[in-house]
Amino acid sequence: MSQNRLHVATRKGLMIYERAGAGWTHLRTAFAGAPVSLSLASDDGRTVFAALNLGHFGTKLHRSDDGGATWTELAPPAFPKVEGAEETEKAPAVVGIWSLAWARPGQLWCGTAPGGLFHSADHGATWALNESLWNHPSRKRWMGGGTVDPALHSIVVDPRDPNGVAVAVSCGGVWRTADGGKT
Repeated sequence: MSQNRLHVATRKGLMIYERAGAGWTHLRTAFAGAPVSLSLASDDGRTVFAALNLGHFGTKLHRSDDGGATWTELAPPAFPKVEGAEETEKAPAVVGIWSLAWARPGQLWCGTAPGGLFHSADHGATWALNESLWNHPSRKRWMGGGTVDPALHSIVVDPRDPNGVAVAVSCGGVWRTADGGKT
Protein backbone atom coordinates (compact mmCIF):
# COMPACT_ATOMS: atom_id res chain seq x y z
CA MET A 1 0.00 0.00 0.00
CA SER A 2 1.26 3.44 -0.79
CA GLN A 3 0.67 6.04 1.89
CA ASN A 4 -2.46 7.24 0.08
CA ARG A 5 -3.96 4.00 -1.28
CA LEU A 6 -5.46 1.03 0.49
CA HIS A 7 -6.25 -2.27 -1.26
CA VAL A 8 -8.70 -4.54 0.55
CA ALA A 9 -9.10 -8.11 -0.76
CA THR A 10 -12.60 -9.48 -0.13
CA ARG A 11 -14.86 -12.28 -1.30
CA LYS A 12 -16.70 -9.62 -3.34
CA GLY A 13 -13.73 -8.10 -5.17
CA LEU A 14 -10.72 -5.88 -4.56
CA MET A 15 -11.79 -2.63 -2.93
CA ILE A 16 -9.45 0.27 -3.62
CA TYR A 17 -9.57 3.27 -1.29
CA GLU A 18 -7.77 6.60 -1.48
CA ARG A 19 -6.90 8.94 1.36
CA ALA A 20 -9.23 11.95 1.40
CA GLY A 21 -8.41 14.50 4.07
CA ALA A 22 -8.58 12.80 7.46
CA GLY A 23 -10.41 9.72 6.10
CA TRP A 24 -10.67 7.38 3.15
CA THR A 25 -12.92 7.33 0.10
CA HIS A 26 -13.80 4.36 -2.10
CA LEU A 27 -12.02 4.86 -5.43
CA ARG A 28 -13.05 1.72 -7.31
CA THR A 29 -13.74 -2.01 -7.06
CA ALA A 30 -11.75 -4.40 -9.24
CA PHE A 31 -13.02 -7.93 -9.95
CA ALA A 32 -16.49 -7.08 -8.63
CA GLY A 33 -18.21 -10.17 -7.25
CA ALA A 34 -15.09 -12.37 -7.47
CA PRO A 35 -13.22 -13.72 -4.43
CA VAL A 36 -9.87 -11.93 -4.19
CA SER A 37 -7.69 -13.82 -1.73
CA LEU A 38 -4.94 -11.20 -1.41
CA SER A 39 -3.24 -8.24 -3.00
CA LEU A 40 0.24 -6.77 -2.94
CA ALA A 41 1.14 -3.22 -3.95
CA SER A 42 4.54 -1.70 -4.62
CA ASP A 43 5.77 1.03 -2.29
CA ASP A 44 4.68 3.72 -4.76
CA GLY A 45 1.30 2.04 -5.34
CA ARG A 46 1.68 1.89 -9.14
CA THR A 47 2.13 -1.90 -9.37
CA VAL A 48 -0.56 -3.99 -7.72
CA PHE A 49 -1.00 -7.77 -7.78
CA ALA A 50 -4.30 -9.49 -7.08
CA ALA A 51 -4.74 -13.23 -6.49
CA LEU A 52 -8.18 -14.71 -7.07
CA ASN A 53 -9.53 -18.12 -6.15
CA LEU A 54 -12.36 -18.79 -8.56
CA GLY A 55 -13.27 -22.32 -7.47
CA HIS A 56 -14.19 -24.11 -10.70
CA PHE A 57 -11.98 -21.80 -12.78
CA GLY A 58 -9.04 -22.13 -10.37
CA THR A 59 -6.37 -19.80 -9.13
CA LYS A 60 -5.87 -16.59 -11.10
CA LEU A 61 -3.26 -13.85 -10.82
CA HIS A 62 -3.53 -10.30 -12.17
CA ARG A 63 -1.17 -7.31 -12.22
CA SER A 64 -1.92 -3.63 -12.63
CA ASP A 65 0.80 -1.17 -13.58
CA ASP A 66 -1.40 1.91 -13.11
CA GLY A 67 -2.52 1.65 -9.50
CA GLY A 68 -5.46 -0.66 -10.19
CA ALA A 69 -7.16 1.21 -13.04
CA THR A 70 -6.48 -1.61 -15.56
CA TRP A 71 -5.40 -5.22 -15.10
CA THR A 72 -3.47 -7.89 -17.01
CA GLU A 73 -3.97 -11.57 -16.25
CA LEU A 74 -0.74 -13.49 -15.62
CA ALA A 75 -0.12 -17.20 -15.47
CA PRO A 76 -0.12 -18.15 -11.79
CA PRO A 77 2.70 -20.27 -10.38
CA ALA A 78 2.49 -23.93 -11.37
CA PHE A 79 4.34 -26.99 -10.18
CA PRO A 80 6.64 -28.48 -12.82
CA LYS A 81 5.75 -31.78 -14.42
CA VAL A 82 7.36 -34.78 -12.75
CA GLU A 83 10.13 -36.05 -15.04
CA GLY A 84 9.84 -39.74 -15.88
CA ALA A 85 6.45 -39.97 -14.18
CA GLU A 86 3.80 -42.39 -15.35
CA GLU A 87 0.87 -40.95 -17.29
CA THR A 88 -1.28 -41.36 -14.16
CA GLU A 89 1.18 -39.46 -11.94
CA LYS A 90 0.56 -35.74 -12.11
CA ALA A 91 2.33 -32.79 -10.61
CA PRO A 92 0.40 -31.20 -7.76
CA ALA A 93 -1.88 -28.36 -8.74
CA VAL A 94 -1.79 -24.93 -7.13
CA VAL A 95 -5.15 -24.59 -5.39
CA GLY A 96 -4.51 -21.14 -3.99
CA ILE A 97 -2.06 -18.28 -3.68
CA TRP A 98 -1.69 -17.63 0.04
CA SER A 99 1.11 -15.07 0.19
CA LEU A 100 3.05 -12.62 -1.95
CA ALA A 101 6.12 -10.57 -1.03
CA TRP A 102 8.59 -8.37 -2.87
CA ALA A 103 12.03 -9.96 -3.10
CA ARG A 104 13.76 -7.06 -4.85
CA PRO A 105 12.36 -4.44 -7.24
CA GLY A 106 10.54 -6.39 -9.97
CA GLN A 107 11.05 -9.70 -8.16
CA LEU A 108 8.48 -11.54 -6.07
CA TRP A 109 8.06 -14.51 -3.78
CA CYS A 110 4.76 -16.41 -3.82
CA GLY A 111 3.47 -18.96 -1.31
CA THR A 112 0.86 -21.47 -2.43
CA ALA A 113 -1.29 -24.36 -1.33
CA PRO A 114 -0.03 -27.00 -1.45
CA GLY A 115 2.98 -25.57 0.40
CA GLY A 116 5.14 -24.37 -2.47
CA LEU A 117 7.44 -21.35 -2.56
CA PHE A 118 7.84 -19.75 -5.98
CA HIS A 119 10.06 -16.92 -7.23
CA SER A 120 9.56 -14.54 -10.14
CA ALA A 121 12.41 -12.43 -11.48
CA ASP A 122 10.23 -10.69 -14.08
CA HIS A 123 7.33 -8.97 -12.30
CA GLY A 124 5.25 -12.14 -12.14
CA ALA A 125 5.42 -13.01 -15.85
CA THR A 126 7.05 -16.38 -15.05
CA TRP A 127 7.53 -18.40 -11.87
CA ALA A 128 10.08 -20.96 -10.67
CA LEU A 129 9.48 -23.41 -7.83
CA ASN A 130 12.01 -23.14 -5.01
CA GLU A 131 13.28 -26.70 -5.27
CA SER A 132 15.42 -26.66 -2.13
CA LEU A 133 12.37 -26.19 0.10
CA TRP A 134 10.05 -28.37 -2.00
CA ASN A 135 12.53 -31.28 -2.00
CA HIS A 136 13.32 -31.06 1.72
CA PRO A 137 12.70 -34.53 3.25
CA SER A 138 10.49 -33.15 6.02
CA ARG A 139 7.99 -31.72 3.51
CA LYS A 140 6.33 -35.12 3.23
CA ARG A 141 5.14 -34.71 6.84
CA TRP A 142 3.53 -31.31 6.27
CA MET A 143 -0.26 -31.24 6.42
CA GLY A 144 -3.05 -28.73 6.15
CA GLY A 145 -4.04 -26.71 9.18
CA GLY A 146 -7.72 -26.18 8.49
CA THR A 147 -7.32 -26.94 4.79
CA VAL A 148 -6.67 -30.19 2.94
CA ASP A 149 -3.20 -29.11 1.80
CA PRO A 150 -0.45 -27.35 3.73
CA ALA A 151 -0.30 -23.69 2.75
CA LEU A 152 2.78 -21.50 2.64
CA HIS A 153 0.97 -18.58 4.23
CA SER A 154 3.66 -16.10 5.29
CA ILE A 155 6.77 -14.70 3.63
CA VAL A 156 9.05 -12.14 5.30
CA VAL A 157 12.02 -10.68 3.45
CA ASP A 158 14.78 -9.18 5.59
CA PRO A 159 14.75 -5.42 4.78
CA ARG A 160 18.53 -5.29 5.35
CA ASP A 161 19.34 -8.21 3.03
CA PRO A 162 16.89 -9.51 0.39
CA ASN A 163 18.67 -12.88 0.46
CA GLY A 164 17.32 -13.40 3.98
CA VAL A 165 13.81 -14.83 3.76
CA ALA A 166 11.62 -16.57 6.33
CA VAL A 167 8.48 -18.49 5.36
CA ALA A 168 5.81 -20.20 7.42
CA VAL A 169 3.86 -23.28 6.36
CA SER A 170 0.65 -24.40 8.05
CA CYS A 171 1.55 -27.53 10.03
CA GLY A 172 5.00 -27.42 8.43
CA GLY A 173 6.94 -24.93 10.54
CA VAL A 174 9.01 -21.85 9.85
CA TRP A 175 11.86 -22.03 7.37
CA ARG A 176 14.69 -19.54 6.83
CA THR A 177 17.21 -18.97 4.08
CA ALA A 178 20.14 -16.59 4.09
CA ASP A 179 21.10 -17.23 0.46
CA GLY A 180 17.96 -16.26 -1.47
CA GLY A 181 16.46 -19.75 -1.34
CA LYS A 182 19.41 -21.84 -2.48
CA THR A 183 19.37 -23.63 0.87
